[in-house]
Amino acid sequence: MSQGDYLKLLDWTGRQLHRGKRGRIPVSCESVLKRLNLDRRSWCDLVSEFGKLFIHVAGRPQTIDATLSRVGQHRYHLRSRARTLLVATK
Repeated sequence: MSQGDYLKLLDWTGRQLHRGKRGRIPVSCESVLKRLNLDRRSWCDLVSEFGKLFIHVAGRPQTIDATLSRVGQHRYHLRSRARTLLVATK
């Protein structure tokens, strides 16, 4: 993702999360969300609830499930709401 695409996505996301600032998603952002296999609603939910959804690591469920911590070699836990948002958008 280019820096320009990233900034457009951030701008659009901010407009979705703040009342009175709704805007149309730029075409370049649509392609980014498509590459991430996310829809607009799931993306906004992930951004607005990020701190609640991900504790120690963030990522797709299959990646987190396959990853062990560097210290202690334990598996990471992914909250069910995060798993639902990310699995539903495959």
